[in-house]
Amino acid sequence: MKKIRVVILFAVLFILTSCNQIKNLLPDYMPYNEIPGDYSLENAKKDGCVVFENSNITSGQIVWDNFIEQTEKKKSCFVRLVYYFTIGDPERYSPDYYEEIKDDYPQMFIWDLKFDGKKYIYSGTEEDNKYSFTYNYMKKYTGEPSSSTAIFSDYIYYVLVNDDTVTWEQIEHGIFSPQLGDYIDHKKVYSYYRTIYK
Repeated sequence: MKKIRVVILFAVLFILTSCNQIKNLLPDYMPYNEIPGDYSLENAKKDGCVVFENSNITSGQIVWDNFIEQTEKKKSCFVRLVYYFTIGDPERYSPDYYEEIKDDYPQMFIWDLKFDGKKYIYSGTEEDNKYSFTYNYMKKYTGEPSSSTAIFSDYIYYVLVNDDTVTWEQIEHGIFSPQLGDYIDHKKVYSYYRTIYK
């Protein structure tokens, strides 16, 4: 009887430890309104944010994968996304335009993506304006760029939408179409470019 109790105790401890390990893969972020003004890219990586530099993920892939796993199980969870942009090669710009915008970079935007078990809530602040958007679905898109001049060979996107039948081609068409009615409401929250050509 004593041996059975010991076995049960170890089983319970194993389950609790496993649950804690899964939980710890999604960091316990500080409240959004407590993020300091001097919060840096290094802070974001250290805190376990999912970081995108110039639109390509550079840190937090394991955190993102665990977030996706939890959403697929319909479990409430949330992840913090950080988008960091640099000005890049000055030769890409006219000299006058470069002088006009160079002091605006680097730029960093912080957004929270929450899943309540049914819907996705995407919220953040840009230029002191607070935004919050709610979507029914988050779809994964993979493929090759439509432009022959693209600097990547193929992509993985996760996009918030309200229509789970919409394709990325339809979304992309709406982005570039001159017809306002063609635009499809969406938010691209994740991008991974497998090969970057330089």
